[in-house]
Amino acid sequence: MLEVILGVGLGLLLASNVALWLKLDRCYHDLHTIIEGVSSKTVEIPTLDGVRDEINETLQDFMANLHVPNAADHLMGAAGQALQMWAHKKFMGAPVGELLPQVLSPDHQQQTQD
Repeated sequence: MLEVILGVGLGLLLASNVALWLKLDRCYHDLHTIIEGVSSKTVEIPTLDGVRDEINETLQDFMANLHVPNAADHLMGAAGQALQMWAHKKFMGAPVGELLPQVLSPDHQQQTQD
């Protein structure tokens, strides 16, 4: 019985190695085809002035979209903070100072309660 298991195992190992070799050989040929196609093309290296102009345009677009916060922005910030405080009180149920010992050592809290 052991010979059968070893034979099947070695057969599967040999089959997987052959499949892997065929796959890697195909990848090798595809890679060389891609490299030969790319080597015939010339790559244009960007100039420093072109990069500088592109960065400058991006920064100008970003700065053009900025605006000074108005009253509506401040009201939305205050409302968001109030909602966060409400949700914290509602879902946590206790101040953070009371929750820290439970979070840091829950086993100790269970032992002292038992």
